[in-house]
Amino acid sequence: MVQEMTFDPEDVVTRYFEYIRELRNGQREAVDKLVDLWDDEGVFEFAGAPPVTGTYKGKNAIHVLYKNRVAACGMPLSLVGDSSSASALAAEIALGVVDTKVNRMRTLVPGRPTSKSRTNSRGQRVAVGWTTVIGTGDKRGFEVTGNHAFTFMDGKISLLKVTVSPKAEDTPGLSLQGLAVADIGRLSLAAWAVV
Repeated sequence: MVQEMTFDPEDVVTRYFEYIRELRNGQREAVDKLVDLWDDEGVFEFAGAPPVTGTYKGKNAIHVLYKNRVAACGMPLSLVGDSSSASALAAEIALGVVDTKVNRMRTLVPGRPTSKSRTNSRGQRVAVGWTTVIGTGDKRGFEVTGNHAFTFMDGKISLLKVTVSPKAEDTPGLSLQGLAVADIGRLSLAAWAVV
């Protein structure tokens, strides 16, 4: 009798977020680490509000997505500024901090929706809620909430659906003041060239 391999989906998700942090810090080797977590036919879907939307099908498309995100580290952006703020000025800036804090993680095992046990990975799902801080070098920025819904097939990510709240919130150490709605969109798009 062939014994099925067991794995811990929460371990894979934890490694995923570790590799994303490495990627956001410009570590190019994180691209291959992330791609290794995916099934060949995997689908990565951004289900946020425009401009943070898109679907990437297959390991090659996902690889390109990660390569583009690592290239976005420190990328220059043009902000238009909020004309209602006296202190707002259009500016050329660089994307600075993009940091995600996982607030909760829940494994949903088929037939046992609240189980956290190790089991085979066919169709297993993990839901993750998080908060991400996005900021510029000049201390403008915000935080947003969202979630990742992972589905696994044979130990690999087969589907990842990322949903990002369209509502930017104040966060300690950064200011929303002077940012136009278009600026928040530009910063979000740069931050989520991958999440």
